[in-house]
Amino acid sequence: MSPIVTAILVASNLGLIFLLMTVPLGLRTVRLTRLVAMDRQRLWQALWPLGSDAGWSGEILSAEAPDGEGVARITLSWEGRDGKPIERRSRFEDVVEGISFSMRVIEDTALDASFWKDFSETAELVSEGNGTRVTLSQTDRYRGVAFLVFRYFALRRELSKLQRWARTGQYRKGGWFEHPLSQVGFAGLSALILWPFFGLHFGGLALAAILTSVVALHELGHMAAFRLMGHNRARMIFIPLLGGIAIGGRPYDSRFEVAFVALMGAGFS
Repeated sequence: MSPIVTAILVASNLGLIFLLMTVPLGLRTVRLTRLVAMDRQRLWQALWPLGSDAGWSGEILSAEAPDGEGVARITLSWEGRDGKPIERRSRFEDVVEGISFSMRVIEDTALDASFWKDFSETAELVSEGNGTRVTLSQTDRYRGVAFLVFRYFALRRELSKLQRWARTGQYRKGGWFEHPLSQVGFAGLSALILWPFFGLHFGGLALAAILTSVVALHELGHMAAFRLMGHNRARMIFIPLLGGIAIGGRPYDSRFEVAFVALMGAGFS
């Protein structure tokens, strides 16, 4: 690989990392809408955290409003640092029964309150024909495009699964993106993208495949470390050209865990 090609590759990666993780975007709103084939009142019971069907996705285990002043304590199915379900205190605003509400997180047992400082979520339901038009929006302050894109696809998935639940009465976990076959496909795509940088011949393809394998081993090291530290599950998301991300089943419990998980990646690769 010539020095010029190497410089272009390094500069491109650094530019992408800056765009994805660092560039200040300010306050942004992600808003998506879908027509769901279900009565508005029934959908309200599913989307309203205190509704009778709030556990439709398995995300909310329980919710209660002990003070009756627009604040609710919500227990989620996700694990916190101590292995117990995460609990949040959320404040509801602009509540119109059966039509809309806004929600802010004011306390979280897994994340610092500063993480939720600028975050708000809104749900709106409007009857349309034989169904209901559902509009979900999330507003937050972002640095880097990555988390903004993540929020977009998370909302898109939630609405798709809500449509399926309304149609079949069943919720299906997961999706095609994190499926192992999809990740293998992304790894193959990454190798093909890298191939021209090493030369369009068999040797170049071999080097691109080896580099991709090293990235995969690196992330497998992180995943093994997560499991050794007591995480019930761990997964890897492959990002073509940039590498991959290993995700544990709960937030980090200590600085030692952060360091151990980080070093295990290099140890495996």
